[in-house]
Amino acid sequence: MNENGNAALFLDLAGTLVRIDESRELPVDARGNIAIDLLPGVAEKLAPMHDHLIFIVTNQSKIKRGRFTMAAFEAAMEDLDRKLGDIVTAWKVCPHDDADNCPCRKPKGGMITELAELYGVDLKSSTMVGDQEIDELAARAAGVGRFVPARDFFGWT
Repeated sequence: MNENGNAALFLDLAGTLVRIDESRELPVDARGNIAIDLLPGVAEKLAPMHDHLIFIVTNQSKIKRGRFTMAAFEAAMEDLDRKLGDIVTAWKVCPHDDADNCPCRKPKGGMITELAELYGVDLKSSTMVGDQEIDELAARAAGVGRFVPARDFFGWT
């Protein structure tokens, strides 16, 4: 990986940036629209980082399973970026499920390494923030230098 590149912040989506439903999924209405409801402190913490490389990496097997479409997910990501003040550099989604054995699906590091290659990111000096062990495992698999639990990064109790 590029060791002369820029440090970046990699963020999980569901449960890290936005609220999830009781089944740990993004809330979806009857029409298949995804509700983007920022968790407390997210916008405030990220607002001063507008000059940083900020990436979102997320597993969303509900796309494959038909709970919502890729178009609905893309619209949700646009809504999220708007709510964050247009600071997201890029995002990657893995629409597969575990049975597909996809190299991008967390806990594998494929989404992170792909973004790092595209944007010249030095993974060793970068940080991953997430709310689950698979986020930490993906960060390790990709060679990200630091993992911070979402509760610590955003100051939740």
